[in-house]
Amino acid sequence: MTSEDQEREFKRLEVFAYKNLKKNSIISIADGAIFAIGSGMLPVSTVIVYFISHYVHSNTLIGLLTTLNVLLSNSPQILVAKKLEMLDSYKEYFIKVALLMRLMWFLLAIDVFVFATTNELLFVILFYLIFSLQGFFASFANITWFNLILKLVPERQRSKFFGIRSSIGGLCETFGAFLMGRILRLLHFPYNYGLLFLISFLIMMISLYIASMMIEMSIKKPKKEVDNKHYFRNMFLILKEDRNFTYYLLSVLFIGALGKMPFGFQTIFAKNSLSISTQHVAIATTILLFSQTIGYMLWGIIGSKYGFKSTLLISALMFLPAIYFTYLMSSISVYYLSVALFGIAQSARNVNESNMAAKLCKDPLKQPSYIGLRNFLMGPFFAFNSIIAGGIIDTLGKNILFLISFSCMVLGFFILCFLVRED
Repeated sequence: MTSEDQEREFKRLEVFAYKNLKKNSIISIADGAIFAIGSGMLPVSTVIVYFISHYVHSNTLIGLLTTLNVLLSNSPQILVAKKLEMLDSYKEYFIKVALLMRLMWFLLAIDVFVFATTNELLFVILFYLIFSLQGFFASFANITWFNLILKLVPERQRSKFFGIRSSIGGLCETFGAFLMGRILRLLHFPYNYGLLFLISFLIMMISLYIASMMIEMSIKKPKKEVDNKHYFRNMFLILKEDRNFTYYLLSVLFIGALGKMPFGFQTIFAKNSLSISTQHVAIATTILLFSQTIGYMLWGIIGSKYGFKSTLLISALMFLPAIYFTYLMSSISVYYLSVALFGIAQSARNVNESNMAAKLCKDPLKQPSYIGLRNFLMGPFFAFNSIIAGGIIDTLGKNILFLISFSCMVLGFFILCFLVRED
């Protein structure tokens, strides 16, 4: 397949994407809204952790559950990148892996109903196994879905699309959290959680059915068989040959991981300094969801006008006062302010971090490799972020954590601002 043939395919795809943009956008936004209701019922850091703490009393093992889920939701994406580069269309494969991801919630419901009261050891083992598999299949589904969206939504429309989709998703996620509270009152523990997993599974299946309605055009790709050893070697050569992308990854490391270390302890710091109640935590959660929803709309507008990099730079600057107020924690109002600033700043990264990675890739056929490599390398830092922060607090103290975090955020900002180029 010649370069001229590829160019014609990309032009044909662009015409198709604009022709079907409205329909595919509406379908994807509806899919995201329904999925957000289901996922909003199952926040890992609160509902899942609270539930498993009734059976597991080791803080290390409880932390391991969330760490494994984050790690497996990111790093394995590198395993499917090669397959995606060879596929002429993504939707069929996405439906398969997204179905497997959703089925894990159904299996967790079965695990609760069958073993939670009869065999607690087997229940916990199965829970950790199934929940880890949920993260694993989610990694495959996420990278496939994102590459499908890159194909269906033209670059100039993506920031606006993700902004609208994420804003509506944020509101629906809040509604899902409201439903979760109602569902947990319907049955006695632990069966109320089994019911919660089951209902969430059914809601997510509706979202998958809606997603299957998207219209995708197959494009011809060069069929070059490359063994796994050479493929992964070539993938890591990206770091050496594409310095722009390497600098971008460094900015993600310093801003998106190390710079954000204190935020995992916002509520803990507020509890220790201000003796906050569960009502204060509930208000802070609402502020976080609301500020992220506002942020999604804001960054969608800015990103579509000024590019993805501008949103990430402004976001990094907003993290700095959020870090300061988290350190200060002198009143409930300061606690709420730190949460709001974090929510707005983080929403920019939620919307445009992967978009930026895809845009830095000059060859559209290599986008799965770029995204998979980014998540493979950054996944461990995202997963162990809280553990690293906790270790710094325990050994060096809280002040050192904030000093390291603030310094990393500033360093990441300068790397992104002066070393990363966005066309």
